[in-house]
Amino acid sequence: MKAAASAIVLMLMLAGWVNQASIEPSTNLNWQQHQAQIAALQSWGLEGKLGFKNARQGGSANLSWQQNQQQYSVSLNGPFGAGSALIEGDQYLASLHQGDQTYSNAPELLAQQLTGLAIPVDALSWWARGLPSPAETGVNNLVQGPTGVAASFEQAGWQLSFSNYRRKNGRNLPAKITGEFGKQSFKLIISSWSIPQL
Repeated sequence: MKAAASAIVLMLMLAGWVNQASIEPSTNLNWQQHQAQIAALQSWGLEGKLGFKNARQGGSANLSWQQNQQQYSVSLNGPFGAGSALIEGDQYLASLHQGDQTYSNAPELLAQQLTGLAIPVDALSWWARGLPSPAETGVNNLVQGPTGVAASFEQAGWQLSFSNYRRKNGRNLPAKITGEFGKQSFKLIISSWSIPQL
């Protein structure tokens, strides 16, 4: 009986070792290493859902975002139940295509027109990856997670939180981002990332 119990314990230990050996190695990078690794991503894409609200209105939209260096294309389906919208541009000028209408303006003004949020659009491309924007001044109250990722920080007046990090092609990327600035807020739930291999 004792020999059988010992054999069972040994088999369980070996099974646990085999399972652990097949898990992708942990990436316990420090914050600077993680920041450099994710900032190096020049081309990426994500699919998800964006929710937003301010003191007067709110809404949500399915989101498809493609970023190629400074150029982006963001497709929104269902904002305010009004069909689809496409925003294309860079940090200086963007075009909003909605139905038969096209509007061009600064990205922040178009985003405010669509969502009602005064949000720095270029910063959002960094925040989506869990990083502070180098174009915005200062980062306050940085809280790091156990693997060197950002759990939260404050930038440009926005209090940002990052959670549900997942490994994608050797990198840790958030699947949930929330931001609050006074009575304005947004939540980005990312269902999938498209990034190149390391």
